[in-house]
Formats: sequence, structure tokens, C-alpha cells
Amino acid sequence: MYVILQPDPGYGAEVIEPAPGMRQLVVGGGGMALTVQVPARMGGPGDAARFARGLASAALDFAEWCEQQGVGAHRLRESPGLFRSEGDA
Repeated sequence: MYVILQPDPGYGAEVIEPAPGMRQLVVGGGGMALTVQVPARMGGPGDAARFARGLASAALDFAEWCEQQGVGAHRLRESPGLFRSEGDA
């Protein structure tokens, strides 16, 4: 299963505690949510911790890349004539 998320400005991520001692990682907004729970089995907490750490690391790499793309796009807007396609006027 693939889930594609294109975040709107109000989207975010948080840890919630729906019941005492039970935490979940929730990502989303605008009526959509993806929830990560600890599997109810031996080793489940460790598996969830590894997954969350990997997700955090990948998310930081992705955020840095996105910020670099934003800087590049800003530079292109400031420099008319550079990298223009034939269809641009």
C-alpha cells in the first residue's frame, strides 16, 4: 500500500496519549491522519522505536532537501532569463 501526502500549511506531527501509558505518533491534518502505534507483541516497543528513529532521520534529510529546493526556486525567480524554457515569455 502506498500513501502519498502533499502537506498543506496546517499539517503536522505530534505524539498523543489516547489512554494512560499508551502513546501514538500522529501525522496529518485537514481530516486526514496517519497513526503509528506500538505493536502489541514481544519486541514491539523496540521495533516501534527503530521505526520512529529511522522516520525522524529520513524526515530531517527530506526537510533539508526541501529547504534547499525552496532557496533554488527563490533564486530562479530573482533572475529572469536564467533557465527559461522556450514556452516562457
